[in-house]
Amino acid sequence: MSDSPVQPPVQQVYVQYAPRPSTNGLALAALILGIVGAALSLIPLLGPFLCWLPALLAIIFGFVGLSTANRMNGLRKIEAIWGIILGFAPIPITIMWFIVGAIGAALSSS
Repeated sequence: MSDSPVQPPVQQVYVQYAPRPSTNGLALAALILGIVGAALSLIPLLGPFLCWLPALLAIIFGFVGLSTANRMNGLRKIEAIWGIILGFAPIPITIMWFIVGAIGAALSSS
């Protein structure tokens, strides 16, 4: 027998983390980018040139967020839909700015 003291058995502790709640961040990103794109399109002269990137990203993120929401029982589905709507909103606003510019140019030349 050895003269070493007897060690008590080592007790293992198991830590179980709570599952992370599911999120749909792309739907929220689509909504924010849609708001930014729609707001930028209202700026005269620079708006049509500044709004296309956030609007395009809002449309892409909105459709991806919508498909994610359908898999997650509708989580943030409304935000994804509004992101898509606001992503498409700069198109008629930009067309309106070009029409107003064309009318202004035609009236000033005559």
